[in-house]
Amino acid sequence: MFYDTLYRHNQALSPAGLDHLPAALHALNAAVDDCQRAGKPVASDAAILLLIRHLADVAERDAPSMNVLRLRCEADRLAVDTAPALLDIGGKSVGGNYHAKRTFHYQARRALTRLATAIGLDADDARINTIMGADHEDGTTELRHAELAVRVVPRGFLPDSEVSISRCRDGQEIGKLHRAPITELLDVAAFQRRLAGMLGDIGAVRFAAAA
Repeated sequence: MFYDTLYRHNQALSPAGLDHLPAALHALNAAVDDCQRAGKPVASDAAILLLIRHLADVAERDAPSMNVLRLRCEADRLAVDTAPALLDIGGKSVGGNYHAKRTFHYQARRALTRLATAIGLDADDARINTIMGADHEDGTTELRHAELAVRVVPRGFLPDSEVSISRCRDGQEIGKLHRAPITELLDVAAFQRRLAGMLGDIGAVRFAAAA
């Protein structure tokens, strides 16, 4: 059911009270919802375009220079990369939280990619896959090699057991399942030492190299 209201039109024509960035941004987001309920194209709606320009004016009024903003943004990006959300999310369930779930598994894939490169796994012989599962499930990200499997979940059955490691034969898991905390996955040298202690050398992969 589509229906239009006066909300976004009134806000766009009389933006009183929208002199601060949070208020202007909130008004724009609410106007987008209003426009969508009306079944109107957001990209060409006059009220939306006016509110976007108003938001830009408010943002420009007190903002530092573009160069300063870029430097701050680069510093913030570096801080996020140095302390990834993987560590904050690890140990908690992400079922029902799409954004946390997506973030965790995206960063888990990156960490497993770095690990595979560090221990010398051929990219053609190693596969990294994510199974997100249903909305209420935590999902799993796994590095699978003919002789090794490393599986990562947001929350393990036991504390500090988000990572599980298995020796494989022809891609099938054999022997004892080993567990490790998520923190070690981000410390490649420490993880290689753990692999060496648990599994030793596997084929052409010499885990002890970083010991």
